[in-house]
Amino acid sequence: MECAQEALRPFDLNDGPERHPVGAIWMIFNYGPEDILALSAHFKQLKEQQFIVPLLEWFLREIRDNQYLIAVDIQKYMKEYEASGNVDTVHEMLRRVLEWWEAWGNNVPCFSPYVDGVQAYRRSCTIHLNSSLPPAFRGAFRALLASTFPSESAPMDVERSKGIFATLNALGLLTDHEHLVGSTLRDFITQHLMETCKGEWETMCWPVLKDWYAAIVAPWIEVVYVRSWMKREWTKAIFDPLNAKYLWHMCEALAKLRISEIFDIIVDYPASSPAIADLKECLFQTGTRKELVQSLRTANKKRLLHPGADTKDIINLYVSTIRCLRVLDPMGSLLFSVADPIRQYLRERPDTIRTIVQNLIDPKSEFTSGEDGEVKPLQDTTYLADDYGDFGWMPEPAYADAAFRTTRATDIISTLVSIYDSRDIFVKELQVLLAKRLLEIKNKDYDAEIRNLEILKLRFGDAPLQVCDVMMKDITDSRRADQHIKNARKVELEKAKDSLPYLAPAAGNEEEELPLHATIISRLFWPSMPSTSLIMPGKFRKYQEEYARRFSEFKPDRKIRFIPNLGTVSLELELQDRTLNVEATPLQAAIVDLFSSKDTWVADELAVQLGNLDIPSVDKALEFWMDQGVVSSLGNKQYKLLEVAEDKRTVVMRPARRSSLNETPAATKMEEQQAEQMRVYWQAKISTPQFIQGMLTNFPSLPTDRIHTMLKFAPNYDRTREQLARFLEALKREGLVELRDGSWRLLRENGTS
Repeated sequence: MECAQEALRPFDLNDGPERHPVGAIWMIFNYGPEDILALSAHFKQLKEQQFIVPLLEWFLREIRDNQYLIAVDIQKYMKEYEASGNVDTVHEMLRRVLEWWEAWGNNVPCFSPYVDGVQAYRRSCTIHLNSSLPPAFRGAFRALLASTFPSESAPMDVERSKGIFATLNALGLLTDHEHLVGSTLRDFITQHLMETCKGEWETMCWPVLKDWYAAIVAPWIEVVYVRSWMKREWTKAIFDPLNAKYLWHMCEALAKLRISEIFDIIVDYPASSPAIADLKECLFQTGTRKELVQSLRTANKKRLLHPGADTKDIINLYVSTIRCLRVLDPMGSLLFSVADPIRQYLRERPDTIRTIVQNLIDPKSEFTSGEDGEVKPLQDTTYLADDYGDFGWMPEPAYADAAFRTTRATDIISTLVSIYDSRDIFVKELQVLLAKRLLEIKNKDYDAEIRNLEILKLRFGDAPLQVCDVMMKDITDSRRADQHIKNARKVELEKAKDSLPYLAPAAGNEEEELPLHATIISRLFWPSMPSTSLIMPGKFRKYQEEYARRFSEFKPDRKIRFIPNLGTVSLELELQDRTLNVEATPLQAAIVDLFSSKDTWVADELAVQLGNLDIPSVDKALEFWMDQGVVSSLGNKQYKLLEVAEDKRTVVMRPARRSSLNETPAATKMEEQQAEQMRVYWQAKISTPQFIQGMLTNFPSLPTDRIHTMLKFAPNYDRTREQLARFLEALKREGLVELRDGSWRLLRENGTS
């Protein structure tokens, strides 16, 4: 018993045999074959005397009591590693621990014929080793593993790596710290993926990543887990599951990367089509569909669905979303989950219908780009696709939402129109837009509008657009009636010259052509036109009356009523020192015609003369002529005709300007109060995009009109554009914003965005 204990007793490797009291015995039992036989005979006797189990228990207690010797070496090596950062020091430490184990367990095989002493010994050593390792070993272990990773520029040192993993395997650390091995390898894969694929949308990354994995990662896994003595079946059973596991992780990491970039990918579509192809490869393999839906819905809510975004931009992104998600999921369940908030928000926007309709008749519309050239009728998106007679029928996907129902695939226009329950509102908006476009045409070229109407008939059908046909017929009839009236006037003048030669000079003074060209529309079929009390003065009224008389002669059963606030007037103004050619509105032309009879007018008098118009409309028309240099303000709402152009250097010295200067302090005080009241629209306590700072954060620059339009969505906003402009100037003086090229920009170094 004593001889066996002396042979098994742990000792300090740092001491020589002369310092160890049992060193001589240990040397004899280790190196003498006859002594090994003698030791085996001792163990056999102990077995017969039933002392072999107590001996093993005693040996394991000795291992536990002397574990501090190994812990001392571990602390020494770890301090050296923390000071130098050299991972080879960690490898040396592990080799040293293995030396301790081999030295103390040299005679443990003597237990083997009777009990499993080797297994008990290794299990005890592993437990004590893990308890002796300091917290810093976790990072050191990961650093040691990372040092074995190959790269494209530096291939793996196979011999060094095999030595490291052989030591780790012998100590059982590959098994005990398998989670660290896996996390280190996953971090290595993820880091490479982020370096090579982040923001790279114009080429597919997944095939390149698989090639990199086969060349770099797979050989590393083989070195770590596969041993040369293993049979081929064992190697395959170990390598294949691990290879599939980490390949799946790379697929998941790429899917998560593309999901985090999905909003920008959709914005950049179709240039980002390869990134969509990457996501399609990885999405359903990794089960990240819910993450995609949640990420895209969150990004849309934060970056798209707010008053700061233009309706056309929202619809364009919705169209790109439809195209991208149809590539990812042709069945439509992804689109169903993502599109609902966008559709609801667009339904609440007042200009959604107008924007869609404008793009319906625009041949270069982005809504139809990417579609085949064929114009298709609008399709019913609520039609269920459960046609079991169709051999291409597919069941609803198992991952779809409970409310999802597979519907027939539709084109982009049909999907946009389906935002609303009825198509009638689109037809009415089409009528309004067509009326506007027809009335704006000056060169009488209506071919484009006729072509657009035919395209719309293919989409909506003939019956809903019968009113539009009437509108186009009115335009054609107007051209014919206008030409008839013009020809009739010429004939009448020629007859007057022939029958009354002595009146020829007087007749020659008459204008050969009536300088009025009217577009005659049917009151019952055209959209309602804005009404006004404007009465055209002088020659303008005379022209209107003559045109109406001649039209009644041409069509006795019909009468025309002029809408004086619509149309344009081409004027040639002959003043004392200059001649001006101006395109003006009827109101502006009426005002300048009144100045031909009287040089000075008061705005109120002009309003009365023109049919009791509202003063703001008159003031706006007068401002137009002031900008043209035709009239000037005398103050107190008095205006004077400028037969001779004013010297700009003397404008600031006239009395009206001095009187306004006297009122500056009160006006400035009022403006300051209004600007202070508008400060609530700069930034709220809880920052939301509908306020000015949020708008300028989401958009690089915005003009005043655009900001004013967006603020109309904010609660209780009732300010004018001029008040907003003064407030923005105040913010500019405070250094919060700047005006560049007519647009406002946020100074981020001074702002809080």
